[in-house]
Amino acid sequence: MARVSSPEALGTRSTRRPFGVRLYLAMAFAAVALIAAGLTYVLASGSSDSAAEHSSSEIAVGRTVRLADTLGAAPPGRAATIVERRTDTSYAAWVYNVAGKLVTPRTSEGVMASSVPSGRRALNAALEGGRLVKDLPGGITTVSLPIFRSGELAGAVVARAARAAAVDRALRSLRGHRLTAAVIAVIAAALLGALIATAITSRVKRLADSAARISEGRLDDPLEGLRGRDEITDLGRAFETMRIALKETFGALRSERDRLNAIFDALDDAVIVAGPAGEARFTNPAAGDLILPDGHMNLALVPWIRRALDRGVVERDAVRVGERVYGLNARRLQAEGGVLIVVRDRTEELRREAAEREFVSNAAHELRNPIAGLSGAIEVLRAGAKDDPDAREHFLSRLAADADRVARLTESLLTLARVEAVGEGGGGPIDVAIAIEEATAAVSPPEGVALDLDLEPELAAEGDGVLLRQVLIGLLTNAFKNTTSGGTVSVSACRIDDGVRIEVADTGKGIAPEDIDRIFDRFYRGSGSLEQDGFGLGLAIAKRMVDVMGGEIGVESELGVGSTFWIRLPAAKPAPTPVA
Repeated sequence: MARVSSPEALGTRSTRRPFGVRLYLAMAFAAVALIAAGLTYVLASGSSDSAAEHSSSEIAVGRTVRLADTLGAAPPGRAATIVERRTDTSYAAWVYNVAGKLVTPRTSEGVMASSVPSGRRALNAALEGGRLVKDLPGGITTVSLPIFRSGELAGAVVARAARAAAVDRALRSLRGHRLTAAVIAVIAAALLGALIATAITSRVKRLADSAARISEGRLDDPLEGLRGRDEITDLGRAFETMRIALKETFGALRSERDRLNAIFDALDDAVIVAGPAGEARFTNPAAGDLILPDGHMNLALVPWIRRALDRGVVERDAVRVGERVYGLNARRLQAEGGVLIVVRDRTEELRREAAEREFVSNAAHELRNPIAGLSGAIEVLRAGAKDDPDAREHFLSRLAADADRVARLTESLLTLARVEAVGEGGGGPIDVAIAIEEATAAVSPPEGVALDLDLEPELAAEGDGVLLRQVLIGLLTNAFKNTTSGGTVSVSACRIDDGVRIEVADTGKGIAPEDIDRIFDRFYRGSGSLEQDGFGLGLAIAKRMVDVMGGEIGVESELGVGSTFWIRLPAAKPAPTPVA
């Protein structure tokens, strides 16, 4: 059965993660440090290389200026010697006269003059009295300067200078230190990020655990870690306020739910909340027979759901579902997109109404015949038959028979009314053997019909002794009427499980299968005239008497073989003295 959901059913357990935000924050810090270190490395490397190149260029220009000054102060024939003395592996120089002719060896420090980048351009610039400085990739600088002797242009010097090995070593060393510093910065940032993340996530984790407890409905545990003045503390206080409010709300909802469940469980009417397709979202125990195994409502009720969705409200006094008839009231639930259906089983009510109508009709019919006979006989007697002794005696006999029939019918109806008025649950312990012996003594078997008794000793049942005797007298009377000469009527009683079973069996003509289910109905005589000169009330009265005693009555029969009427009463402990 569907129930109003409790807060315990709303929670879901949080998933445990080995790292979570701590790992993310540590990686974020490390990434920031890596980017910063990378940018610093790139920028520092670029500026260092630029500074190194600028310094190398200035050194090359300075050396070339000093070489030009030395050549201008020396005699022209000493140029080769001066150049050889001034050069080294990183610096090569060549001297030209004013005509642009090379006056020093073509090779200087293993470098050909013709291979100097921009060498011709540099020479032309120097012979025109200018200066050219050209920085080339790889730390190479080309420098050209004019040579003046006694204030006049005497030639030009062209030099090729490479960055010194010591400078390269210094730059490489600096790059290595920068890379080490970047790695250390990244590691330090990652560790710092992990520490900060741990400090943050430990508090957030406590809040998450508290939120999980709240979602599971565990609202009695107060939150921890509410000290502090930061945003996480504010969040924790908000959670605590929410916990207290939810505790009060769920307490009220739980009480309301329990009341509603108790009301729905106690209802005899079926209460169902169904979706548009007939799926049952809520049911109470009384709706069990209307719900299919797949959770949908019986197909006979689905059309009424659609009508309720279209019209808003639908009422129906009689809706047939299988063998039963229901009264239905359906209302649309706009917010849920479904329908609230209240269904009342009216099968027994309609059956009782039909039985009462049939009872009144049959009673009137049964009374009509003898009353008509009485009226007819009186009319005939008044018309002159009273003066004829034979006619008078005949009609007086008819009047007596019809009056007796009316009296017996009235007595049966009064007996049935008294039994109905008594209600169920009356009586006490009775000695079954004594009740059976008194009943058999009250009804004599017809000539040629044997009576057998098979009674278990000390057999006691809960009931009413007078009612049980009357039931047995009625069953024995019917058995004797339907058993021909040479047949047998047997009465037996024994203990079964927690009850007592009494059987009245005959070897008569039996009961047709189509009459079995109706022989206990009022005024039903059956196709075989089970009670030929009766009113069809004997078995109905017997059944009601057994019902009043809290027992059951039934029949097993086969045409041409006989019938067995059985009574089952609750067992009771035998009384110390015989009880009637």
